[in-house]
Amino acid sequence: MSSAYTHHLPLSIGGQMAVRSDQGPNPWNLHRVTVAEYHASVSVAICEGDSVDNDRARARAHARIAAEVSAVASTQTANAAAGLYAGRSALETSVIEETDPPRQPQATRIVGSLMTAVVTYWTVDLCWMGESVQAFALTGDMALHGLIRPPAPKRHAIAPVRRQQVWREPPGGGEQDERVLDIRRLLLCSDSLTLPLGTSDLTRILRRPVPAPATCAELIAAAKQRGALDTLTIAVIDLPHRGATDTEPALARQDVPTRGPALHLVPTRGAPAMRAA
Repeated sequence: MSSAYTHHLPLSIGGQMAVRSDQGPNPWNLHRVTVAEYHASVSVAICEGDSVDNDRARARAHARIAAEVSAVASTQTANAAAGLYAGRSALETSVIEETDPPRQPQATRIVGSLMTAVVTYWTVDLCWMGESVQAFALTGDMALHGLIRPPAPKRHAIAPVRRQQVWREPPGGGEQDERVLDIRRLLLCSDSLTLPLGTSDLTRILRRPVPAPATCAELIAAAKQRGALDTLTIAVIDLPHRGATDTEPALARQDVPTRGPALHLVPTRGAPAMRAA
């Protein structure tokens, strides 16, 4: 039986986010999603867990550790690469300690894929390892842009870490470059969503002027209609256009006492979400 969980929240940088994880009829991958906010940044980490001995409970724990540490570290630093490396390091330490005698972890066996995305007023920063995650940006002209580059032909013993940064605002006082995108909507997801759905399906659904939670539900329904069997995990982030007043940095935030990040842990089996502030 499938189970679904949807989490919806407004963002401090303006806009809103919806996260949904839906266990398909024949799930074999274990996903974990974590959302964290800190001042003028919000981060999302999606991890597909794995384990050396194919233990599902251990793989689920690996996904939780990597996603939670990655999200918190990346939103604190506003740096997706820093978050991903922090999550991977924490996971490797945990794997060494859970074996007797201790053994060095194999990165390709403790997580299948890990993606961290950090969104600020000015940038979208993506960092990922593995091939089971995808990211797309819908821009003001209603064009859909793939943000994750295809892997290099060379085969690696350990999954390489790759990074992509785009600007929501022109850098350097108005200078234009190819990375400037007027992003209105972001889609972060597992490839279990994009394998059954083509680019035309994604574009058509993402263009609909409906709230992020409804878009999540429609994407998952469309993927299931096309035969998706595995767990479907997605995050849709709606961002105000660059000219909107709520995308401008809120100077009043400088007078707000420093707080820890708001952490939103999104399980994949419909259990209540945990929130720590």
